[in-house]
This record gives sequence, structure tokens and C-alpha cells, in this order.
Amino acid sequence: MTTTATIVDEVEKPRPKVHRALLAQIRPTGQSPWHLTHAHSHPPLRPDQVLIKTSYVALNPFDWQGVAFKYGIGEGAKVMGRDGAGKIVGVGEDVKNFKLGDRVWFCANSSASHTGAFQEYSVHFAAEVGHTPDHLSDQEAATLGTGLITAGVALFRTLGIPLEALKGDGRTAREKNAAWMLIWGGAGITGVYLIQLARLLGYRIICSASPVNHEYIRSLGADVVLDRWSDSNELLKQIREVSKDDVRIAVDNVGSTTATLCQEVLRGSRTWREQANFETHNDDTAPGRLVPLAGSPKVAIDETDAVRKVDSLRISFSTTFYGHPDFSRALLERFDDLLKKKKLSPARSQLVPGGLYGIEKGLDDLRHGRVQGGFKLVARLADTPTEINITGKRERAADEGEGEAEHVSDKRVREDQGEASANPIKRVKKSISGKQVESPVESGKHSVIKV
Repeated sequence: MTTTATIVDEVEKPRPKVHRALLAQIRPTGQSPWHLTHAHSHPPLRPDQVLIKTSYVALNPFDWQGVAFKYGIGEGAKVMGRDGAGKIVGVGEDVKNFKLGDRVWFCANSSASHTGAFQEYSVHFAAEVGHTPDHLSDQEAATLGTGLITAGVALFRTLGIPLEALKGDGRTAREKNAAWMLIWGGAGITGVYLIQLARLLGYRIICSASPVNHEYIRSLGADVVLDRWSDSNELLKQIREVSKDDVRIAVDNVGSTTATLCQEVLRGSRTWREQANFETHNDDTAPGRLVPLAGSPKVAIDETDAVRKVDSLRISFSTTFYGHPDFSRALLERFDDLLKKKKLSPARSQLVPGGLYGIEKGLDDLRHGRVQGGFKLVARLADTPTEINITGKRERAADEGEGEAEHVSDKRVREDQGEASANPIKRVKKSISGKQVESPVESGKHSVIKV
């Protein structure tokens, strides 16, 4: 069902009949699956939905994984992308929590039509959209999306922590002997938000990260930060010593190998306790809980040495967030409040040149590890070129001024001078009048997060 919703533009001018979008589809071998169009149709709007004009989008591993492994795409063209920020330009008649002109951020439901982030206009259920506070720019808000929602679903649905425990005033009333939470891959975008939320919930936090990100991770609230590249046995020893072998919750953001290491931590060790002359508590039989976000544990545990069993819990957006307005609305209201009160900070970002056109290059960098950990790649849609000429030179968009003065508080995100930027690579793919000339075929095994 559709409705005649209120539709306006920020300068009260009629919207164009079509808009720009980056499409993905299964193409013949040797052709790029990505295609930038300037003639995508506008999406319809239901009574419980809002229409968003997007100014910035952020890139996720899921975006390249879905294309590389043909998950969620077919021979028909589809708009991909999950994370974005912009403003409300259309409101369904049943929507009460948004009005025209509101600045917002979102984590798009990639399985729904007309929802993908990689387009100028997209439709979303109002219960799945967050408000952008005045002190955040759209570039910063675009980093929230998947990372923050994944952290929220993992904590408050998968692990079952009551959402009411996340105090709206951001209190960090941690007890001296507060429970430990292990977050593997703390500099990953989801890890950045997990650390902040776990701190607000009152947990003591152990994190792993590359040394270059240790100071940043500590600033977010981590109590113990370990070098993720250290020997695994040494890491196990350090975690057991600092926690007295009492870590009951772990979230892994890296892969099956590190998920296995988290599982080892959660199970406890009778041998370590005997050597450390450490007394086993009566409640040690309660299962540890692991949320593996990037790959399940692969190595069988030596049950004879384990203190407790470990439950490996699967995360799902489709059964918790998308299509579940009671939870999604409550979660986003808590996040809105924490963001407004500056109790949550956005992840760091790096701007991808070329707007929508630059996303393919950005995803390739993301896939092959050419992006500094702890940074989110973000593209500004106003930088999208109108066309690519025969030399591959990018022409400026006619509306390149858009986004430069999008909000009085909009500011340039500061770059951390101590972090390395992604290395430029030579491109062998050019889009000339819509025709793909050359495209190498990549191969390799990667974990796909199906949420």
C-alpha cells in the first residue's frame, strides 16, 4: 500500500523524476558487477515509512561480500549499501516521530526494495531510522549504521541484556568487581560501539587491537588492551591473569580463528587455576556466552580442562531489528538520547573520492585490507561525477555544492595524523559511457556475515 505523503526538497524545488544510484548485478565474467546510473526511479512510500535524501554513505564488508559471493543479488540490477545519513524529504501519514527536514542516519534493510544506501533517495520504515543530533555532521552520522545496530542487537537481543540497563543519562556506575566482557577486534567499527555500550552498561572491558589503535581503544573505555598479533597462548595467559579466569561474555569481530580463542577464554582452564593456586567459584558452572560475528569457532575444546561450557550464539537482524518495530524503535530511542548527550561517539572516518562512482574502488580497498583499522570509509554523494570521459577523468556533478552547507553545525571530521591512510592502487577498470572495459577476476575465501 502506498500513500500520498508530504514530499519536499530543502529549497522547495520539485524533485527530479529520476536520481543517481549505484547498481549491482551478476554480470558475465570479466565485467564489473557495479554500474552507476543517473536514471534510477524514485521509490514509493508507505504510510509507516519516510523518504530520505542521502548526503553521505558508508562502506561495509557486507557490501563487497554480497557481490563477490552472489549473496542477495541476481541478474537484475539492485541498489546495495547499508549505511547512510541525510535528511527527511517525505513522511508517511502514520509517521509521528519524524518531520520534514529532520537529519537522520540509517542501517538499510538490504533485502527490501528501494532501501539500499547507494542512491540519492531511499525509503525506510520510520521505526528503523535514527535522529542525527546537532553536534554531529552527516559524515560522522553515516558511520553509525551497521556498527551501532549490530552492537545493539548483539548485546540486547542475542546476549539478552535488558535494554533498560542502558541508562539514558549515560551513567557508568561500575562496581569494583564488575563482570568482564571480552571484545576481540576492538578497533573494528562494531567493536568501537561495543566498547562504548559495554562501558555504559557497567562492564569491565578487555579488548584486542593492533598497537597503532591502542590509545584510541582506551579512550573509548577499554580497561585492558592487548596486542592482537601476540602469540595466542600468551594472550590466553594474559586474559586469565587479569580477569582471574572469569570472563563470561565475549564478542568476536574478526573470524573463526579468533572466535576459537574467545571460546577458549570463556571455557576457563582447570590447569591454569591449579598452577595459579586459584579457587574455583561455585557459580563457575554457568555457561559462557560467545557472539561470533565474523566466523564460528572451528577447533574442538578439550572438555577435560574446561571449567564451564560455552554457548555460541548467532546474531540475526531479520528476527530482531528489521520488521520488529517494538524493539528497533526502543533501541533507536536509547541511541538517540545517548548521542544527543554525547555519551556515544561516532567512529573515525576517511572520505572516498568520487561519491557513488568511488564506492567500487573503496570496496576493493576494504576487501583487500588497504584501509586502516578503526576507520570507516565514507562517500559524499555530492562528489558523484555527472559522467566519465574517455580518459577516465571524473567530471564534477552539477550539484556539487550540495552537502557543503547542509547544516549549520556540519564540520569536517578531523583526521588522526598518527594513523596511516589507505594506499592508492592502480585501477584497471574504467566505465566509459556505461561500458566496462576491463576487470580482473579476484578469488579467495572470506567470511560472510549474514544478518
